[in-house]
Order: sequence, then structure tokens, then C-alpha cells
Amino acid sequence: MNEFQIGTDAVEGGHLGWIRKVHRATNEVLKDSRGEPIVFSTRDAAKAAAGEAIVAYLNTPMLRDGARVERMSKAEALFKPRRPSAGGENGKLA
Repeated sequence: MNEFQIGTDAVEGGHLGWIRKVHRATNEVLKDSRGEPIVFSTRDAAKAAAGEAIVAYLNTPMLRDGARVERMSKAEALFKPRRPSAGGENGKLA
């Protein structure tokens, strides 16, 4: 199915957390910095970590063939309201 999902699998010694991205057909098990699967002591801990991992993935900058999408930042520069500077007087904008 083409949908984001998170889940857990029971393994010896605990639980694995996993995420599934829309463009992939398989689950991606959460791994540590060495590339080893992380075994969580409880199902809830594994599911919470999977939730955090999918949110982190969804909040990464959009990429196009390895290049960061610049349209969004250009549009934000045009349409985002400016904030008063820290030292601004009488509500003047920076």
C-alpha cells in the first residue's frame, strides 16, 4: 500500500520499531549509528521511537535529485510577514 506506517515486531529480547515510507514497499527497521537494529525493551518504547522517526522523516527538507528544493524558501521570502527587530522602536519593521 502507498501509505506511511509505523509498527513493531516482537523479537528475542524485546521489540523492533519500524517505519514504512510511501515510496517503498518494505519496512525500515530502526537502527543505531552503527547500522544495527535497535531492540527496545517494550512494545510502547519501540512504537514511540518509530513515531518519532517518521515525524523526523516527514519534517526533513524536500529534495529533488539530491538538490534541496528552493521554491519554498523563495516563496516564503516573498510572503512571510516580517517580524520587528529585537531593538526596533515604535513597532518599526527591520
